Amino acid sequence: MNDPSRLSTELLHATAPLTGSQCLQALVDGIAAHYPGCQAVIGSQPEQPSQQVRIVHSNLPHAAAGYAITGQPCEQVLRSGQPLRQQAAQAAASPLGGVWRDYAGWPLYDSSGTSLGVLSLFSPQCDSFDEQLLASVAPFARRAGAELQRQQQDEARQLRMHWHELHSGVLRQYLDGQQPLPELLAGVVDQIEQQYPAWLCAIVLLDDQQRMRPLAAPSLPAAYNSILHGMAIGPAVGSCGAAAWRGQRVVAENLQQHPYWAPYRDIAARFDLGSCWSEPIIDSKGKVHGTFAVYQHQPATPTPQAITMLEECARLLAVLMENSEIRRSLDSRTSWYQAVLQNSADAFSIIDMEGRFLEVSDCLCQMLGYSQEELLAMHLWQVVPNSSPELICQRLASTLEGGETFDSVNRHRDGHLLEIEVCARRLLLDGKPVVLGSARDIGERKALERQLLEQASTDMLTGIANRRHFLLQLDQAAAQATAPLTLWMLDLDHFKQVNDRYGHDCGDHVLTHFAALLCQQLPAGALAGRLGGEEFAVLLPGIPLAAAQQYAEKLQQQLRQQPLHYQQQSVALTVSIGATAQRDGEDSHGMMMRADQALYQAKHAGRNRCIALP
Repeated sequence: MNDPSRLSTELLHATAPLTGSQCLQALVDGIAAHYPGCQAVIGSQPEQPSQQVRIVHSNLPHAAAGYAITGQPCEQVLRSGQPLRQQAAQAAASPLGGVWRDYAGWPLYDSSGTSLGVLSLFSPQCDSFDEQLLASVAPFARRAGAELQRQQQDEARQLRMHWHELHSGVLRQYLDGQQPLPELLAGVVDQIEQQYPAWLCAIVLLDDQQRMRPLAAPSLPAAYNSILHGMAIGPAVGSCGAAAWRGQRVVAENLQQHPYWAPYRDIAARFDLGSCWSEPIIDSKGKVHGTFAVYQHQPATPTPQAITMLEECARLLAVLMENSEIRRSLDSRTSWYQAVLQNSADAFSIIDMEGRFLEVSDCLCQMLGYSQEELLAMHLWQVVPNSSPELICQRLASTLEGGETFDSVNRHRDGHLLEIEVCARRLLLDGKPVVLGSARDIGERKALERQLLEQASTDMLTGIANRRHFLLQLDQAAAQATAPLTLWMLDLDHFKQVNDRYGHDCGDHVLTHFAALLCQQLPAGALAGRLGGEEFAVLLPGIPLAAAQQYAEKLQQQLRQQPLHYQQQSVALTVSIGATAQRDGEDSHGMMMRADQALYQAKHAGRNRCIALP
């Protein structure tokens, strides 16, 4: 029989210098090495109703992705919250293959006492484990809980980063017109399904008769999509029909039991569909464009991360749907303008090479707010801001005979500026060169482009720079810096406890409240960004490290003095800050690493403080 005290020493040497995933893998490998033939597994807390444990770490090189917990001794560990040693009267099937006769298990908890999973040992031999084993491994199980929490936080952070990159990338592609909208949405579904292989995603839009039209559902059977195509929405029409009708999320964890699926249970069974979560796609005006749905073959309950992904996907799709409608409206209006110009010569002007208006149309007069008599007595530079007679004459002389199109700005009679698209051609009139021009107002189109550019660079919740835009600005600032350049990394303290105690809606209010206070306290020229979750960063060009620390202390003071008032409750907030200044020739990556190290020290020194590393 093995010596548990020697096991403790071996595990201490193996795991002490490691953190996160490496520490957990060293733990299961160390135990398995001490007990040859033993299967050592760290599994995550199973999700209802599937009761499937996801294998996070194992000593087996080709372990399965997970196993059913029902009937296994680890189920008792999770229910009781206590370590367990159990021997089987006869050989029992191991969830990882083979058999077990001796079992030892420890529950794994995070820092707030929430169950994260279980550490399990399965041995095919009787009396493999000593009773002292439970006490010997207990300290390592406690640390394993902390490291598993860190690993899950890292996975959640990577997921948020992946989503923000996907969100920004889709907006950029839409803005650049690289792909038709249906192909772009199909790409969104494909990327999400790569992230979640068990998900069968579907984007379902509504037509003018409020009937469902699957737009992008590549993993669902074509025959199922055909049934869904043209089905009218209603208060109990499956998940998608009910979500669109109610304007609220519908989660059907088991399609054979959910009341909204009662008329469609045979269909679900025929196509092997076990669950469906559906989020309505609602734009800023409250219009429901359709739903984003996630099917799975097995009954399943969405995790908080899955709910966040549903909401984010639906929000992105709502932006795309709303802007697509605006574009269609603008395209229709453009076609109408072109027909008017062809048939009635509307919104045109003839200008001589001195810049005088020789002819103007009624539409142009209406656009600029002048009468024909007034415009015919004016010169072009009087309606083009920031111009001069010399510049206008040079521009007219360079106008091509074959014609050209460009964007310009005109000043209305009342002083406001108009963004216009100009089509100009140089020709001869009565033997003299003139410029024939037509114009149309493109203010709505330009506003849409600016809106999309802002959405691609702005965090949708807080209104400050998103991760991609902030890191791009940091790269440029570090590469071009000629003055002091300071970087902060900030992390709201105990943010998870706010979510757990008050709910995620309060958490969102905390983030927006903090972002507003942050922007109020920063000097001119500073850039604040949200990197994801409760993580923020600030770039302070031209601010030395010592001065930046003073701003940080003032921010922390204001945060203490101005807690968030949410639903008649006062939510106290503090923030940990790591600060650093650019070294000679240093790039942004080096600054980020050092600022992150300073933030780590601030958090482990008790939080609610700023630590600077030069």
